[in-house]
Amino acid sequence: MKFIRTLLITLVLFPAMVFAHPAEDLIREITGDMISALNSAEAKSDEAFVRSKIDTDILPHIDFTTMTKITLGAKQWKSASADQRSGLVAEFRELLLNTYTAALQEYSGQKLEILPHEASDNDDKIATVKTVFDDASVKFPIDYKLKTTKGDRNTWKVYDIEVENVSLVKSYKAEFSSQIKKSGVDGLIDTLRAKNKK
Repeated sequence: MKFIRTLLITLVLFPAMVFAHPAEDLIREITGDMISALNSAEAKSDEAFVRSKIDTDILPHIDFTTMTKITLGAKQWKSASADQRSGLVAEFRELLLNTYTAALQEYSGQKLEILPHEASDNDDKIATVKTVFDDASVKFPIDYKLKTTKGDRNTWKVYDIEVENVSLVKSYKAEFSSQIKKSGVDGLIDTLRAKNKK
């Protein structure tokens, strides 16, 4: 869980600066808003305020359908019903909202260095924002994976985050797979729902 919290908190630690790629512009915008919120008096006294800001400023820019599909695996996603897919996406979203809220309570001014953008053949559809996380005593690479939605170059969403080549979705994949083997997709949904209510 500490790894997940460290991975998620880095989504909001970019310094405010102008980027050359729209995916980086998106990250700059949402992180700037969140840093301002985290430095506010409300954030220091009201956990509900932080949760609300994460819900409105960060989560709309995450592609939970793609993230859930990758985490579940193509075979399980394909065999799941429409209601099961909807339930999984909703509970995964709530899980990350809870994890973000807990992680950002630990924010204390850490920074990320953004590396120069490296163009690729699919740069108009998929982009990676490469950074180095600096927590005073340790530095390590963090990559943000983003893609456009509905073919719109100016609309980007995060579908994975990697810390030292370990991805967020893959870190949940083993847990999801194990739960499905025990009690099926419905059992996984029930497990996530129970965890989210704690």
